[in-house]
Amino acid sequence: MNILIIGNGFDLAHGLPTRYDNFLDFCEIVRRIYTYSGDASRKDYIYHIIDDLETNDDIKNLLKLLLEAFGKRDCKKNFNDDGTYNLKVTISYKLLEELYTHIDKNIWLEYFLKCRSSIGENWIDFETEISKVIQILDEAISVKKSGKEINELLKEKQKILLDVQKASERSMKKAFKDDTTLNDFATFLNTELGRLIRALEIYIVEFVGKMPVTQKNIDIEKLNLDHVLSFNYSDTYERIYCKEKEVECDYIHGKADISKNVNTSNLVLGIDEYLDDDKKDKELELLPFKKFYQRIYKSTGNRYLEWVDEIKDGYANYLRPHSISGEVEYPGHNLYIFGHSLDITDRDVLKMFICNENVQTKIFYYRKSQEDKTELGKLIRNLILIMGQEELIRRTGGVHKTIEFVPQTVM
Repeated sequence: MNILIIGNGFDLAHGLPTRYDNFLDFCEIVRRIYTYSGDASRKDYIYHIIDDLETNDDIKNLLKLLLEAFGKRDCKKNFNDDGTYNLKVTISYKLLEELYTHIDKNIWLEYFLKCRSSIGENWIDFETEISKVIQILDEAISVKKSGKEINELLKEKQKILLDVQKASERSMKKAFKDDTTLNDFATFLNTELGRLIRALEIYIVEFVGKMPVTQKNIDIEKLNLDHVLSFNYSDTYERIYCKEKEVECDYIHGKADISKNVNTSNLVLGIDEYLDDDKKDKELELLPFKKFYQRIYKSTGNRYLEWVDEIKDGYANYLRPHSISGEVEYPGHNLYIFGHSLDITDRDVLKMFICNENVQTKIFYYRKSQEDKTELGKLIRNLILIMGQEELIRRTGGVHKTIEFVPQTVM
């Protein structure tokens, strides 16, 4: 059995703008054009927005789609008695209109646009920031339950809560009044996250999904695969590589589907468990933000568990001596990992596959040049966090090693 595990680096390797900062830039562009009272089809205005935001070339490649979408719109000014006006925009591109309704005054989008300079560029950094907010909110709820005042939290934590409150344009005093109000605010944050997830879904399918991929990846193309486990929302592998051979793909964090809506979307975008063992099964107020809960609630892909069972069941055959030579047979399964950071947040799933004696694992690492090993160092570090130094040393050396690091072909 040949299995490929892919992360966001897979889409990036195919020239697709799927980093979270690409998505933030796109949302900012859409909001500015949508609320522009002049002719939104003016290319000079849209390019001015792009230059003002200092976005990268990946987002600029989406300009054509945006120009087509905004070229046909009806924009009317409804003037008030005081001389101000309300802008009413009607656009025939209903999906773009839906996307705008979800990003308009979205608390999470507002918050991330304001603090993006202090956050990394990967989705794990995005989720880490959400986790930071939720954990501070959890602490605030506990403080109020104990009868104490919120101002007893550290000033740094207070500032983060206040930044979130400012983004929501809600009364800070009201939200901090008691633990019941804070729980209501947590529900509001979850609703806002759902809106942002749906906007991301539309972005992935309608815009990123329609960008042409001009060249297949050499390393991926030569693999003879049976299964693909994707941590991405996009169908990039299916779209590009499944024309010649059908490969079973499982989407552990959900698959972007344009026919869904804000209530039926099954994309998982949340945080990992942060509570101690004695608390995690009791303190459930903020459960909807956690990934494991979202996976169950949204019924995301779990066919990969059947592949794991097949690997486990085949271990007996691996131990059986060869009928002629008497030697142990070579491991019967091949695992390839491409574009995944091997972050500890996915430890449980990764260990299911990597930590088997009958699985040979090849981990492709990105490099800017032939000599670049920056990403290799990060992958080694993350694998230590997943399995420990001794296990990693055993699996990467000697006659019976099961893990090999392979440099990606420099395109």
